[in-house]
Amino acid sequence: MDVVSFMNIEETEKDLIISFALDIGEGYIKTLLLHRTLFYEFILPDEERGTNVSLEGSDLSKEHINSLECITFDGSVIKIKARFSYHEIDLVKIDKEELKNIEKSLILHNYDERFEVKFI
Repeated sequence: MDVVSFMNIEETEKDLIISFALDIGEGYIKTLLLHRTLFYEFILPDEERGTNVSLEGSDLSKEHINSLECITFDGSVIKIKARFSYHEIDLVKIDKEELKNIEKSLILHNYDERFEVKFI
């Protein structure tokens, strides 16, 4: 399981982004993104709308829409299930206020209930 070193939330009129910096050792990180593009989403086919999940360095091609299907909060662990990937990340280094901000941002990401949010 990857440990999140830090995270960032960006919410603009065009994009909603939650980015997690995953510690891969020796001072290096890779980025896990939850990204929803609001700006032109209305012109996309229904199956291409929603929040997409991407991991820096993954081998998923741009042709595959890796849509978020379910996100589960289990203590300090978040389980992220997308169409073509699954990630478990540990937020033990993230303070409680930032955890609340993730939950608030996910409400915006999920305004049309395209994915499931669970709390265990």
